[in-house]
Formats: sequence, C-alpha cells, structure tokens
Amino acid sequence: MKKWLVLTILFALSGCGFHLKGTSAFDTPLPYHSWKIDGGSMQRALEVVLRRQPDVVVDIEQPDVVVKVIAATQDSTTSSVDLSGGASEYLLSLNVTVQAYRHDQPLGDPIQVTVNRYMDYSDHEVLAKENEQNMIWHDMRTDAAEQIVRRLAFLPVNTTE
Repeated sequence: MKKWLVLTILFALSGCGFHLKGTSAFDTPLPYHSWKIDGGSMQRALEVVLRRQPDVVVDIEQPDVVVKVIAATQDSTTSSVDLSGGASEYLLSLNVTVQAYRHDQPLGDPIQVTVNRYMDYSDHEVLAKENEQNMIWHDMRTDAAEQIVRRLAFLPVNTTE
C-alpha cells in the first residue's frame, strides 16, 4: 500500500512540472565565462552561487564581467505586537542592488532584489532568537545571490570588443 502511495505522489509531482531548484533543463546558462565580484557584504554569497554554475570562473585577473554591489541594506521592523505591547514578530528585509560591467561599461539596467522573512520573537529566548536572526540573514543573502545570478543569465551579450 505504501508503494502505491509513494508512486502516486511521485507521478502527481512530476506531472505538475515540479522539479528541484537548479535541476531544470530550462536553466539559462550565464552569457559570459569569467566573472569578478565587488560585493561588500554580499561578496561571499555571490561568489558561492556563481561558482556553482557550469563553465564559470570567478575572480580572475581579466574577467569578462565585473558585478558591483551598489547597495545592500538590511532592515528589521516590528510586524506584530503582543498584549503587553512588546514585539512578537519582526519583518526582516534585505534589499540588494547590483550592476554588471563589461569593459567599464554597464550591461543593462541595475538589478534590484528584495528578500523578506518573518521571525517570531520572545523576550524569554533572547540569545536563541539572536542566533536565529543571524541564520535568517545568512539565508536571505544566499537567496538574494541566487536571484541575482538567475537574472545575470539574461544580461545582454556585447559582441563588440
């Protein structure tokens, strides 16, 4: 009985087009081979995501494209309060703007990405919530980097050298 249930779920998921992120045959390859990141707080996340792409070299002397992070801002606002007036949930927002350059000329418009997450908060678990918030910020930087790299795949190809 379990085999039939698993088989049915497998067919339903494959029939609706479900696939794991990064495993689609329709993933667009990046238009350039060598990249350099000038990224501040987003440097590591962008390098890790770019290195996972096939046929891509990061941080070489003469890159085809330089990606510069123009702005990366983190913001935390109170989303909801409890009966005593204390914060019970925060909205964490990460806004990142990058621009790609080839031979010191911008390629397309700047890319802007916003990632939002909600985080429950309790005054009784301050240290644990601080660690959780740091982990959420790290995941948000990774998500923003993945979105940026997906958009970099659609940069205009400059054929004039």
